[in-house]
Amino acid sequence: MAFTIAQHPTGEAAAAAGTIPLADAAHLLRRVGFGGSAMEVQALASSGDWPTVVEKMLDTSAAPPVNRPPMIDDREQNGYQRWVQATQWWIDRMTTTPAPLAERMVLFFHNHFVSGTDKVDIALLVKQHDVFRAGGLGDYHALVQQVAVDPAMLLYLDNAANVAGKENENFAREVMELFTMGNFTFAETDVISMARAWTGHGLDKDRRRYEFHADRHDTGAKTLFGLDRNWDGPAALTEIVTGSKKQVAAEFLTAKLWSYLAYPRPPAALVTELANTFIAAKYDLKALVRAMLLHPQFRSPEARAPMVRSPIEWFVASQKALQMKAADTHPEWWLSGMGQQPFLPPNVAGWKQNGYWLSTSAYWSRGAYAGNVRWKARDAGIFADVEDLTPAEAVQAAFDRFGIVTPDPQTRQVLEAWVAGERTARRGWAVQANLITLLLLSPDFQVA
Repeated sequence: MAFTIAQHPTGEAAAAAGTIPLADAAHLLRRVGFGGSAMEVQALASSGDWPTVVEKMLDTSAAPPVNRPPMIDDREQNGYQRWVQATQWWIDRMTTTPAPLAERMVLFFHNHFVSGTDKVDIALLVKQHDVFRAGGLGDYHALVQQVAVDPAMLLYLDNAANVAGKENENFAREVMELFTMGNFTFAETDVISMARAWTGHGLDKDRRRYEFHADRHDTGAKTLFGLDRNWDGPAALTEIVTGSKKQVAAEFLTAKLWSYLAYPRPPAALVTELANTFIAAKYDLKALVRAMLLHPQFRSPEARAPMVRSPIEWFVASQKALQMKAADTHPEWWLSGMGQQPFLPPNVAGWKQNGYWLSTSAYWSRGAYAGNVRWKARDAGIFADVEDLTPAEAVQAAFDRFGIVTPDPQTRQVLEAWVAGERTARRGWAVQANLITLLLLSPDFQVA
């Protein structure tokens, strides 16, 4: 029997029963994870009040160990096939993990501390993700320091070639402008000083491990943010995150993370409030995420407004709904056309969000994928009993599988009319496969 929302208390009744409304649980699963079926939504909603449910999502102790395919690290193998292996492995991990927030944070930081395969070997990028995975909900200051000397970052932003007397300012500029503080928060003289501070922080001869070369480091006095010292790179980052620039840095990260989890362009007062919580928590990322999820604004109409799923988010949600593996869905065939090739952001600023993903070509790519995967899903038995259901029951069963708890009435009306029309035209045999396509491409499933 299809699951229906009416079976679960809502609003004040849910609070009185020690549960949360289904719409709240679905909202949390979409934003903190990658969605879930109606049964998963109901299970989460029934697990306690809002603070309890938030803690359940924050608990990443059940995250599986990192067991990558050996081919990824084998530089003797074909580079494209190694990327395919990495892509399929990561998509499957996002799809099946019982601790989705950990992978959501990997995806966030992959698009924040940007590195890409246009300059870096895939094995180094996958290992960089391990840094995000281990520290994405930990000490932000420690994470910034680790990323700065990560081999993928040292190569991508050329700090491996940054030596005294021949400074390379690429990393120095981006670490302030895109990674920690934002535009108009520093001067050109700060870029020069930051570059000098990071001289000598490079790689070993194999260019696979961080190594500090004292003979290439500028030991002279430098003026950074108006402070005269013999600045070294890590100390400069500490100054940004925990020193004179801590408010700027905390608000910069807070605004970007809130935009990722809740809604874009948060008001300044909200950003300052949450950033102050972050600072008081000594830059603990889990504490910041907790404060965001517990804030009334996270369940406000603004936060519930639809945000277009990125191609990776949409693809993972589709695999979850269809219970399929990347070896069958082939994300490497489709995600590039949708505009988001894993391990290859478009530039150091990364992918944008929401309306950025709305284009004719990208939607055609989603349609091509949906048209391809429907047959595999049909052969796997998805909606096998649809012929025994009324149009209303068939559509509700589809909503349940795809985790659409509060579908738009027009979506429901159109789909029910379509099922009825196919049967009237004696094309009932086509409903099973095409219902999969229509749900994947429905406006309700395109957004989180």
